[in-house]
Amino acid sequence: SEVHQMSPNKIKLIRRRSGVSQPVFARIINVSLAAIKQWERGERRPSGAALKLLNLIERKGIQVVL
Repeated sequence: SEVHQMSPNKIKLIRRRSGVSQPVFARIINVSLAAIKQWERGERRPSGAALKLLNLIERKGIQVVL
């Protein structure tokens, strides 16, 4: 399905709904902790595989990637 960009608030909401901390979320998506923090502050935007994983987690839940 279609992959869409996400706002910083949406990324934070997805992580919180998943019930995981920033460091754990970073490991699940395979990015650095700094990247997660920057995404949630709006300093950078996810792209590529990380953005696809975020979209998948948003639609189906974090259990899909664990």
